[in-house]
Amino acid sequence: MPIDNQTTQAIVKLLKNCQFKELCDTYFGNEFMWIIKGTSILSGIYSDQDVFFEKVINRLKDAVLPGWKMHILDAYVAGNVFIVEMRGEVKTKRGRNYNNEYCWIFKFDGKKIASVTAYYDSLLVNQTLQG
Repeated sequence: MPIDNQTTQAIVKLLKNCQFKELCDTYFGNEFMWIIKGTSILSGIYSDQDVFFEKVINRLKDAVLPGWKMHILDAYVAGNVFIVEMRGEVKTKRGRNYNNEYCWIFKFDGKKIASVTAYYDSLLVNQTLQG
């Protein structure tokens, strides 16, 4: 079943404002996987929302100043797949830029997200979180 335009627009709005909790609560199915590719200290497969927030989102939020924004560079829909290219913009608590680039691939099962595969600059993540 193709993804409707209203759903993709709502997801883009949440992404722009880094409202990841709302994204998960609203659009993730009961069983999902969040797959972070690469070799960063955050890379892995997460199927529990609480664990994902503890090990990934909260660690990143703890390292950056408030006001994290995502700029949507492009978005594509193909059947039950929604692909979003983004560039983040935020300063770290140490005064550096954390302007990572992302490609997230959302796979839907009906109207709910079954999985997200995320690609980003693993080196920048490690430098930001490890100093």
